Amino acid sequence: MLHRIGPKTFFEVLRKSIYEQKIVYHYRMKLDEINTLVSNVKIENKIYCTFDSLNKKIKEKIKERFGSEKLKIFKERLNGTSDIVVTFINNEFASYCFFAYTGETFQFFTLPDKEIYFYDCFTFPQYRGLSSIYFEVKFVMQFLERAGFRYANVEIESGNIPSIRAFAKVGFRKTKEYRLKRLLFFERRSEK
Repeated sequence: MLHRIGPKTFFEVLRKSIYEQKIVYHYRMKLDEINTLVSNVKIENKIYCTFDSLNKKIKEKIKERFGSEKLKIFKERLNGTSDIVVTFINNEFASYCFFAYTGETFQFFTLPDKEIYFYDCFTFPQYRGLSSIYFEVKFVMQFLERAGFRYANVEIESGNIPSIRAFAKVGFRKTKEYRLKRLLFFERRSEK
């Protein structure tokens, strides 16, 4: 199926495929330094380790919101080395966040042993502002702290202010800044 796009969208896609510049912040925190936050809604968290164990309603809502390609990404990640934590607010699927805790290599760094990396977090619009990311991250951190984990990491693009605020609320602090410039097939990275 062909999708029609206007000239403005076409040139934006073309520009991004030729030239890209972005800044990504690396945040880190000790698991025992999590901030305290109280919720005024009923929040439940659950961790899923495989795609098959993922609730059918969650799969349907992801497919409805993002399409079948995103659902394929979920399957690859959950059948690989990542797990997912989800939040239910008043018994409704409200948000999710993927996490890894092996020596996996990501875009800018390799995850050290006994550390957690959170990524691809999303909250459905009607649940934003209820701190679901805070409770997801806290749930995972408390679970893995019992297994000897001590630090958690997240990388956030500089323009993603809602995510920066959400992870700061948990207690994450910026430790590094990565800059990426790409022109066609040539890429330059720097670290501050």
